[in-house]
Amino acid sequence: MKRLTAALILALAALSPAVHPAIAQDPEVTASDVVDRETLKAFVHAAKAYADNASSLPEYLAVLQEFRTEGPWKQGSIYLFVFTTDGTFLLHGDNPDLEGQNMIDLEDANGVKILQELIAVAAEGGGYVEYLWPDPAVEGDEETGSPKVSYGIPYSALGQDFVLGSGFYPAPASTAVEDQSWGQLKSRF
Repeated sequence: MKRLTAALILALAALSPAVHPAIAQDPEVTASDVVDRETLKAFVHAAKAYADNASSLPEYLAVLQEFRTEGPWKQGSIYLFVFTTDGTFLLHGDNPDLEGQNMIDLEDANGVKILQELIAVAAEGGGYVEYLWPDPAVEGDEETGSPKVSYGIPYSALGQDFVLGSGFYPAPASTAVEDQSWGQLKSRF
């Protein structure tokens, strides 16, 4: 039944061109606001609140389509993902080729089982998972990946449980400091 529901949603998602006016609203936190763990968490919760306004299959499909489109829910390397609790991607904002695939055993170069870890933190109400993932802004990290932090939460829609999340690439400490003036750094203390 879960696979049928996910397959049906995926198939119908391609047919849904626009967001239903009943759920159209500006999010409090957008993808372009994500710069750290706090804004990442707020972004994922804003996406959940936005999707919670959908009350029918066409509205859910419209939300998924909007999550796929560059804009408030997708900006550069910040995007949303949704997968079933058995590891099948319903939405991957950066790589639609993953949608419909079961990736439950996906692991990074260090052996972190990414989806399994996200499912576990979502089952506890939400949490962060750190792992390595190729950063589009870093040339040559396709095999090993770059440090990434994702935040996942439980999400239920149409009688099925999912994990909803997003992630960001934390800036190396030296980069985070070198772009700031002494006054900006001093004001933190």
